[in-house]
Amino acid sequence: MADAKHDLFFSRVLLMLQKLSREGSANIFDLADEYDVDDRTIRRDVKRLHFFPIEIKKNIVTIVDGYSIEHSKLQDIEFLIAELALSSIEGIDTSLDKHLHSIRAKLSHPLFFNPYKIKADAYEKINMDSELLNKIEDAIKKRNVSKVYSNQLVSTVHPYKVISFDGFWYLLAKDTEDDKIKTYLIASIEEFRASSEVYASQYVNIDEILENVHTAWFEDGNSFEVKVKIKSEIAHYFTLKNHLSSQVILKENSDGSIIVSFNVSSDEDVDNLIKSWLPHIEVIKPERLRKKMISELENYVKDLKKITI
Repeated sequence: MADAKHDLFFSRVLLMLQKLSREGSANIFDLADEYDVDDRTIRRDVKRLHFFPIEIKKNIVTIVDGYSIEHSKLQDIEFLIAELALSSIEGIDTSLDKHLHSIRAKLSHPLFFNPYKIKADAYEKINMDSELLNKIEDAIKKRNVSKVYSNQLVSTVHPYKVISFDGFWYLLAKDTEDDKIKTYLIASIEEFRASSEVYASQYVNIDEILENVHTAWFEDGNSFEVKVKIKSEIAHYFTLKNHLSSQVILKENSDGSIIVSFNVSSDEDVDNLIKSWLPHIEVIKPERLRKKMISELENYVKDLKKITI
């Protein structure tokens, strides 16, 4: 049977979801006052609900447009019972935890959009209450200079944020050795030690930096243009939405094709995007990337021809 702590948690998050569904956003400190907790508790609640389309930006908790608990096929109390039931068996058998995560994702997404359906991204399972993440979160808030032990390397860093790229979780931090912002895969961090030293309070707008970060492979301080030709067969997929935040349509050709530009920091920022749309996409510049793509494709075809079935 769920204890009082669980009851308070699920009652609070259910009320918060209802409020966000109605109003779209809420100040994190107002939520803390309303539910008689501190802002850190609200932040942790949002982290635990990472399978919901909810985020915090500049102390404002927001919900994706169109999302509403009111559209769920479950009544409020049914939703609460389902969550309490899942919570009561969580941790008993770690082999089942991934299935619990999957059930929660299915409850929170398909049922909440009717007649619309938004396909949920698969996220790496992560324990938001783990000792490692609590240490990282505390160091970020206190601006503590810290050491990251990962893959037999030790890095002294200024920790900024825990972020997700393609469903995997990373620590975004500045490496003091070369003064560049980098990503550290959370799953690969063997140890994290925060010192009592506080790094300088020079203003670093992480949200602004993240606007131009497309993958975990970004290179701080590096920037170049990638120009591609999108054939008419798939051009509408690029006119309907930006596949990267830096996407700009430069030209619409008479044959229905378009010329698109991306501003990136590494080849990996566009590598998967380009390859996923082959053969209907062509790299125009830089020439170095064009030649690299051609070489990789030629080697792929050679290797494929060697395979006997």
